Amino acid sequence: MVRFKNVLFYSILPILLLAPTGLEAQSLPTNERFVYSRKIGNKQDELIYTSRFVTEDKGAYFELTSSASDQKALYRLDAQSLLATYTDVTTYGEDATVNRITRLLETRYKAKEGELLVSSTDTLGQSLRLFPWGKQQKAKIIFIGTGASTGGFSFELTVTGKEKLTIMGKEVEVWKAQLGLAGIFGNLVGKTNLWFLASYPYYLVKSEGVSGPPGTPKSTLELIRYEQ
Repeated sequence: MVRFKNVLFYSILPILLLAPTGLEAQSLPTNERFVYSRKIGNKQDELIYTSRFVTEDKGAYFELTSSASDQKALYRLDAQSLLATYTDVTTYGEDATVNRITRLLETRYKAKEGELLVSSTDTLGQSLRLFPWGKQQKAKIIFIGTGASTGGFSFELTVTGKEKLTIMGKEVEVWKAQLGLAGIFGNLVGKTNLWFLASYPYYLVKSEGVSGPPGTPKSTLELIRYEQ
């Protein structure tokens, strides 16, 4: 089961090997902080992301961290593709606290036209910033390492158009998209709605979906503070 625990239902937050048309990863701000109001069912808290550009002898990458009441995580995203090459996630559950560390050692699958190659489920909010908004309406999302490229479950991202939302006390123009399972399973599972700022730096401002498998409560995420 693939899910974007902090924001979305089955996803996502992640890395595009689709060649961007316009925005390059390294043109993103070198330091950012996002504070989201998160509601799952009747429970409400905050989800905080920070991103900073790091340069070392071995190369450059974006260091992304997330913090919420149920999870803390650190990700290293490739400076060109935003591909997650390293993840360190600690989840605080009712019955246990679990830490998982993952390293991407090799990528053999090559994304075809119209495909987004994903290696993580927790960074789509960053990865989709490279999506060619306004130039492409659909994409098939491939989760590397899950067999999706050979006929397993696949997800589709569909851009439905532009809208205006009131975020952080002001009206902004956004792109709205839907994420869901492809084929007949899409109707059974439902879709997650995503809203991204329609201008640079194209960040996630809102999401609505379910927090897990069918029957789980609705999850909403809304940006309440953004800093550079």
